[in-house]
Amino acid sequence: MINIQDTLSNNTKIEIKELTPKDLANLLKLQDKIIGNFAEDEQHFILKRTAEDFLKAINSDHSFVLGMYDVEGKNLISQSILSLPKDDEERDIPEYCSHYKNSDIAVFKAVMVDPDYRGNKIMGRMLKLREDIAKINKRSIAISQIAADNPSSWINALRSGMKVTKVGLDPEDDAKVVYLKKALNNDEVVKYNKNDSYNLDLSGDVHKKANIVFNKMVNLSNKGYIGLDWDKENHSIKWYKRDLEHENSKTQKVLCDNFAR
Repeated sequence: MINIQDTLSNNTKIEIKELTPKDLANLLKLQDKIIGNFAEDEQHFILKRTAEDFLKAINSDHSFVLGMYDVEGKNLISQSILSLPKDDEERDIPEYCSHYKNSDIAVFKAVMVDPDYRGNKIMGRMLKLREDIAKINKRSIAISQIAADNPSSWINALRSGMKVTKVGLDPEDDAKVVYLKKALNNDEVVKYNKNDSYNLDLSGDVHKKANIVFNKMVNLSNKGYIGLDWDKENHSIKWYKRDLEHENSKTQKVLCDNFAR
């Protein structure tokens, strides 16, 4: 069982642990608070899970439901789900990185943080914990799918080292989504042409120009560009063209489905 005692930058004592059915009420309370903090037209950013959804993940033998508690306040202040699928089952996001075996993959689901505790690098801690657990379980690649009009989430994923390698529509509901991946070992060698790049400007109200940004990202992805770097100063994403000629054959094989659209 995972149990980590630590403090935040504001000296709040925290406990990070794997959650159990006893934490269900706190999970639902945190989810409701976070969704309620969004404007009404932004509440779709987070997939609202039912009690049954959370219990299914908690009771699964291949998922980790991770939580961070404020020890003194006894509040659940962050939550995330990590899925480590088995080869003999259907996994989440089956349309992405389909050349990998399930047992190579870790699926990163949304990290939720109580708005009252933001600014304490909680998101980064939870992202790092998921990655560490995936590595311990010998997973070679982490993948994630995030709503295209939720830039704060995929920007945080970029900051943690994930790469945007596909942008399109979710085959289940035609939602506009961004697909990200990160190699967790050194087997995959992806080369980039530093002289062939594009800066995607995200300054201003990104939500108002969400469709324009999405269409630009789809175009870049289809042309073989990968979103790599977040430029905080200029509020933009740097995209680089893949250099297929100098990539190893294994890398080309496992990435070839990422630019099918």
